[in-house]
Amino acid sequence: MDGRKCLKWFTYGCVLAGAVGCNRNNVQPSPFGQMPNTNGAAATLPTPSSGKSMWGGGGSSAAPTVPVEVTPAVSNKPASADALVAISDVRLDAAFDEKTVPGSKEGLLDLAREGYQKALKQEPKNKNAMLGIARFYAKIGEKERAIEAYKKYLTLYPNDANVAHEIAITHARWKDWTGACAWCDFTLKIDPENRNVKKTNGFCLARAGKWDEAFAMLCQIMPEAQARHNLAGLLDHMGQADASKMQLQLAVKADPNYAPARDFLAELDQPRTATADPNGLRQAGEFQPAP
Repeated sequence: MDGRKCLKWFTYGCVLAGAVGCNRNNVQPSPFGQMPNTNGAAATLPTPSSGKSMWGGGGSSAAPTVPVEVTPAVSNKPASADALVAISDVRLDAAFDEKTVPGSKEGLLDLAREGYQKALKQEPKNKNAMLGIARFYAKIGEKERAIEAYKKYLTLYPNDANVAHEIAITHARWKDWTGACAWCDFTLKIDPENRNVKKTNGFCLARAGKWDEAFAMLCQIMPEAQARHNLAGLLDHMGQADASKMQLQLAVKADPNYAPARDFLAELDQPRTATADPNGLRQAGEFQPAP
């Protein structure tokens, strides 16, 4: 071989070897860009089945790997009705939270309403969405819309005593005692033995001035002394101190060992000071005035 041919062959061989070595140690970017990999691991180039390296030579050379960054796919699926309701519930609570930034209440209320309405558009019979919009209107004082929404719910789910009771309590919050009693009666037609509804009914009857009916209702779920003690608390809360004392006296007569009535009566017999809490013992027992 002549010297020029030998030098040419040597130079070509060195360049080729250098190129192969460079490719093994410094993998160049794929001309197709990043390849998707649903497993999140690095994408591996395939190894020929012959066992030989794709670069030539023996089969001992491992195929190079190309690290691929996997970007999570963004779903365009809309939020479910229940998810929309949950978000709206948070916004509604935030609107009435004392810690909420001033001036943001109306915006939060609008977002809550829109969320409930969007949920209802997706699923018109969704229980959470139907109750969400009803509670929304009740909370902002739009009584007619609230009752209309509640009635739509009960039309579809007529045996839901808990919701019927909720409507009664909503009327009590509005201080609509007649309406509250009517809804208690409606609820008791669904669940005649519901003690919690009877208690609500007894207090609302008392607030409506129907004391005898209130007493009879409370006696269905508690002893006479306890019922009179609760009525005494209501009467005193309404400023009827003499009538309250009479109920307490009757309570002690019915059960001389009923300590709450005895203590309440003793407290009422003491002179009231200007700094005395008018809602102290006079709201003892189970009585809690509607907010």
